[in-house]
Amino acid sequence: MFSAAPSAWAVTRMPSGAPYLSVGAGVFNLVGAVDDGGYNHTPAEFNAEYQSGFRFYGIGYVLGLLANTDGGVDGYGGLYADILLTPRWILTPEAAVSGYNQGNSKYMGSTFLFRLELGLAYQMDNGGRLGLKIAHLSNADIYPRNPGENELLVTYSFPLS
Repeated sequence: MFSAAPSAWAVTRMPSGAPYLSVGAGVFNLVGAVDDGGYNHTPAEFNAEYQSGFRFYGIGYVLGLLANTDGGVDGYGGLYADILLTPRWILTPEAAVSGYNQGNSKYMGSTFLFRLELGLAYQMDNGGRLGLKIAHLSNADIYPRNPGENELLVTYSFPLS
């Protein structure tokens, strides 16, 4: 049995604060899911994301852009929340809609996609956050073909004010 008081296990959605710019690098199509054209490798991916400082009941908006080394580009916008797990560790779930341009990358079944992310970051004394993010991008089966893809990124976020 745990002897810690219930309040020691409480998590808190963070209120409005500084906006953040996050940059990340990692891999696109992490598990190598194959599309109908036989695409099955994991190119490098780069990501930049703006998280608003204003949050309504702990929920803010996010705008982002990812690009992979096969020429795939995805621009997205959606909602996020920063959840304070401890004074230093922050969990960030995110949901967004996006527009995808395939380039020579994976065929995703459509241009209109949905993005789900979950990030975990350590916040340093200067407000910067070093983290790890997993993400899933797919058309959510609203089109006949939905190969989807998963990403893993190392991120660094810094406050803009």
